[in-house]
Amino acid sequence: MSKRVTRFLRVALILALAAMLAGTSAFADSIAVRLNATTKIYQSASASARSIKAPKGLKVSLKGYSDGWGKISYKGRTGYVKLKYVDRVSPIKAYLTEGANVYKDADGSKKLGAVMAGTAVYVVGVDGSYVRVTNKSGTQKGYIKASVLSSSKVKYDDSESGDVGGGDSAADAVPESLRSTTTSAGDSKIEYTIYVAQNLMGAPYASSANPPKTFDCAKFCYYCYSKAKSGAVKGSSYSQGYDDSYQKISYGDLKRGDMVCFDTVSDGDLCDHTGIYLGGGYFIHASSAAKKVILSSLSSGYYKRTFSWGRRIFES
Repeated sequence: MSKRVTRFLRVALILALAAMLAGTSAFADSIAVRLNATTKIYQSASASARSIKAPKGLKVSLKGYSDGWGKISYKGRTGYVKLKYVDRVSPIKAYLTEGANVYKDADGSKKLGAVMAGTAVYVVGVDGSYVRVTNKSGTQKGYIKASVLSSSKVKYDDSESGDVGGGDSAADAVPESLRSTTTSAGDSKIEYTIYVAQNLMGAPYASSANPPKTFDCAKFCYYCYSKAKSGAVKGSSYSQGYDDSYQKISYGDLKRGDMVCFDTVSDGDLCDHTGIYLGGGYFIHASSAAKKVILSSLSSGYYKRTFSWGRRIFES
C-alpha cells in the first residue's frame, strides 16, 4: 500500500473517528461517545489528577485526544478519560485491505486471532496507530493496525467476488468438469470428499463455526475430509498446514483432492487459511470475505500470491 493511500486511510478512518484536523489534537466537531467500562474522569490528562467515578454506558462528547487520553465534555464540564474506555456511539464500517492480526490491547502484545482480507469490521475507537474494532453485533472486540483499513471493500480478482458457475443446486455451482458424482467413500475418498464439499457450496461462513450449518476454513476442510475418513485432518488451519504426517506438495504438483494452504496474514505463520483443490486451477473453501463456501481460482490473483503449499490427504 502506498504512503499516500495509508495517509488517506488514517485521515478518513482513524482521524474521522473524531473529525480530527490533520496534525492537531483538536476536533472540528464533538463526537458522541460512551464509556465502555466503569472508569474515572480526571481533571487533567494524568492518572494522578483529581477524578470522579463514571459508570459504564455514560454518554459524553469527545473533543480531542493525545497520548492515550481523550478530552471530553459532560454536564457542561470538561474532563479527561483514557481512550481505551471510549467507544463511538455510531461505529464506522471499514474493510481490511489485507489479512491482519487482532490484539487485546493497542500495543500488539497479545494476539486474539486473525481476520482475512475483505472482512468487514466496525471501528469504535482509536489509540495511537491502532483502532479498536468490533463485529456487527458488538460481541467481539479487539485492536488492529489502522493502516490495513479501507472505507470500501477491496476486490482482489474476479474469482473472489462469489461463486463460479451456476445452477439450481449447490453442486451446480461447481463447473461440470470438476464435479464429483461419487456418493460413497468406499468408491474413492478423494471423490467423496469433493462430493461433500461441492454440496456445501453457499453454506454460510461463521468465525464460531458449527458444521454443517456454518463453517470457517479449517472446520470446512475438517468436515469434508472426515466424511471420507474419520479424523483425517486436524481442526485448525495451522495444525492442518503444519501436519507433516501428510506429504507437502508444491504448487506445480497439486492434484485433485489435495488440501491447499495459504499465508493470508503477515504474522510469520505460513498457514492461516485452507481449502480443497478440485483441479483445473480451482479450489473450494469457506471464505470470511464472501461470508460463505465458494469456489475460487488458484491460477492467478490473490490466492496464487498467498499460496504456501499443499498437503496430500488421500492418495489416488
